[in-house]
Amino acid sequence: MYEKRIGSPQRDPFDALVDGLAAADRYDFILGIIPIAFAVALVVATVANVPVTKPLAGAALVGIVAIVDACYRNPPTDQGST
Repeated sequence: MYEKRIGSPQRDPFDALVDGLAAADRYDFILGIIPIAFAVALVVATVANVPVTKPLAGAALVGIVAIVDACYRNPPTDQGST
């Protein structure tokens, strides 16, 4: 039998995830791309049975492109100064 807590209502974890993703901006996603690229590189190296250095070099290239894009091609702007 399922019992509800008395007091503060329970928030659905999916709603919390949606709210967090809605509050994220472009630079949060760019910062998330870098560790995801390295994780994918390690999985590829394991599954494809190739030396780890090659996929890691590709992940490093993805990270460099993401940082260059975030810092130089589309730098953050100060919203208050116009």
